Amino acid sequence: MEGVTLEIKENRFIKDFISEQDQMFIEMVRGFVDEVIMPIRREIEQSGRSDFKLIEDLQRKLIPLGFLSGFLPEEHGGMGIDSALTISILAEEFARGDASFFCSVAGGWWGMRPAIFAENKAVLDEFAPRFLGEDLYVACFAMTEPSGGCNIENMDMHGLGIKTRARLDGDEWVINGSKVWPTNSGIADLYLVVCNTDPDLGDDGIAMIYVPAPIDGFSFGRFEDKAGFRASREGDFYFDNVRVPREYRVAGPGRDAELLHDNIVFARIFSSAWAVGIAQGAFDEVLAFTRDKLAAGKPIRQHTIAAGMLADMAIGIQVGRDAYVNAAYLYDHPEIYGPRHSKQMLSRASIAKVFCCDMAVAATNRAMELMGSYGYVTDYHVEKYWRDVKIIQLWEGGAQLGRLDVARGIYDYDQFHRNEIYEKLHLKK
Repeated sequence: MEGVTLEIKENRFIKDFISEQDQMFIEMVRGFVDEVIMPIRREIEQSGRSDFKLIEDLQRKLIPLGFLSGFLPEEHGGMGIDSALTISILAEEFARGDASFFCSVAGGWWGMRPAIFAENKAVLDEFAPRFLGEDLYVACFAMTEPSGGCNIENMDMHGLGIKTRARLDGDEWVINGSKVWPTNSGIADLYLVVCNTDPDLGDDGIAMIYVPAPIDGFSFGRFEDKAGFRASREGDFYFDNVRVPREYRVAGPGRDAELLHDNIVFARIFSSAWAVGIAQGAFDEVLAFTRDKLAAGKPIRQHTIAAGMLADMAIGIQVGRDAYVNAAYLYDHPEIYGPRHSKQMLSRASIAKVFCCDMAVAATNRAMELMGSYGYVTDYHVEKYWRDVKIIQLWEGGAQLGRLDVARGIYDYDQFHRNEIYEKLHLKK
């Protein structure tokens, strides 16, 4: 990108927020993306549509860098990376190359964080060492269900949308139900499954339970054939009287619900950074194109209308970056800003995700407009960024639930708010 931009990359973040270790990680990932991912982005997509072998080979290259186990506590052999800010800035850098390639890493972090925060010794003693081996060991956080994905993320449902059931039989949990769309489905070695022990218990009925694979009664369907995000695998799977030890539940009644909501907050911050990284990748592409392509005898980006469009993209990217960094910093300091699972934290994380995703979808679309038909062909990768970012906007309840969650932190919003007219209409039924 030399000569393409005058931007000082080191000034994208306020230096008071970024530690020396964070900066080291940024440079390491930036080098990996530029040297390893960028030259073969098209081949990675092709691998996602075929045998997935190239993607697995590339994921193995992350093992010696520590990214597949870095989330583990130091006493369990990891680097103790539990900062949402650190993880988010890594997500942004990976997304500039191929956002979906980072899913194997994200799956482990998302799946194991509840056990780490709950200090579940049984789970950590059993499974943490497996992330430290010389081959891939991948986790999956399984939340979404066929009856409606955002029902589980909706705090007003209080677990009623969770159809996967878990019941205690002696010292074992017996699980029945199904999940759709979990990242790393069908290829993960360990699954954290969101279940319900009793719908009448509300949040106390929410249970998160670890299930190793393969195991009796655990079966898989097909992988989803997606427009983008092809370096990750999503699919459906089914539980038919799957039995796991009692201690594989993350924590217990009430605490599991808090950790679920914590994971949702974390995911929205993480997704915000992912979206910013994709927008940055598209912006880099269009900056180079509009420098080299002439229109009416001068570079496209020297035309006033093009300069205005590029400026709008730059504004959106930097404001989005500031938004997710701000939310991540708040999340990382609950002793100052309140519990990570609170409605206020969910609201702040949702502000970042809704803005960043809307911005990135608009930015990739605008990049294609500046490049004309060239923006639509595979040679320049902007169309790939365009395809990749849309799914981030759609997942975790989408932009619509995200906006409702923003409202929850501003006033006493309840989707099922009771009032006099509601009660009269309800009684007539």
